[in-house]
Amino acid sequence: MSARRPPGRMRGVALIQALLIVAAIAAVAVALLVRVDRAQERLQWRATSEQAALYLASGVEFLRSSLPRETVHEGQDWAQTRAPLDIDRGTLGWAVSDLQGRFNLSLLQEDEGEVFAAAFARLAAEAGLSEGAARAMIDRIAGIEGPLPLILPDLLAEDLDASELDAWETLRPQIAAWTGLPMNINTLPRAVLDALLPEIPAEQRRLIFQRVRDEPVDEIDELMNWAMPQLGEAAAQQLTALPLSGQSRLFAAELEARLDSVTLRRSVVIDTGAPEGDSAVRLSLPGP
Repeated sequence: MSARRPPGRMRGVALIQALLIVAAIAAVAVALLVRVDRAQERLQWRATSEQAALYLASGVEFLRSSLPRETVHEGQDWAQTRAPLDIDRGTLGWAVSDLQGRFNLSLLQEDEGEVFAAAFARLAAEAGLSEGAARAMIDRIAGIEGPLPLILPDLLAEDLDASELDAWETLRPQIAAWTGLPMNINTLPRAVLDALLPEIPAEQRRLIFQRVRDEPVDEIDELMNWAMPQLGEAAAQQLTALPLSGQSRLFAAELEARLDSVTLRRSVVIDTGAPEGDSAVRLSLPGP
């Protein structure tokens, strides 16, 4: 007969086994609770992100319905700096710029005589970009057939050296790419105006810039009627030769929605369809 274990020893082994089972169950329970908590956090984050995305969408729809559809100038409501709007537990803010109030890179296509290439080179040099970098951009654009994509300006920086990036940050807000529409003289930066009209004396360029800021024009003929007696025929003719107007239908908007710990950003280009067409979002990209 085999020797029987003492009862006390058997009870000790059973107790240890029971404790191990309890510990294992407790560990599993803790792991399950952690997984549940993480799942709840993910669900909450997803719900918050979806709500913030709805904020952004509502901001885009508001801009589509409220941006001007005829004469556009910086004295209008769209151009004013404003604090973010409080919405429920979050905020929604945006900044809008007139895309047609920039140098149109499409002018570099089929640019016989490189008149606009020279203007772009002057604008780039004023921003601090090297002559070689500007020339590479001009050649790249000139070689593109068909309409330029709205996103093109951001692609131009891909091949820049790090030493050029500060200059690019200065140049980037002054350029855009679109097809078939004039630049807006009412919102054109002074640097772009100077680059486009190098043969007009600086004082006359200042007068032109000040005139459209003080009294925005609807059509370029209004500016011509003022420029002829004020600046002379030569200056007026140079203005006439440029693709200019006082109207815009393309706007760039940067939107930001904050809700709890979630921040979402979006960059869009809105076409108002002016004067009588339907508005539409032509480009929409998530922000950083």
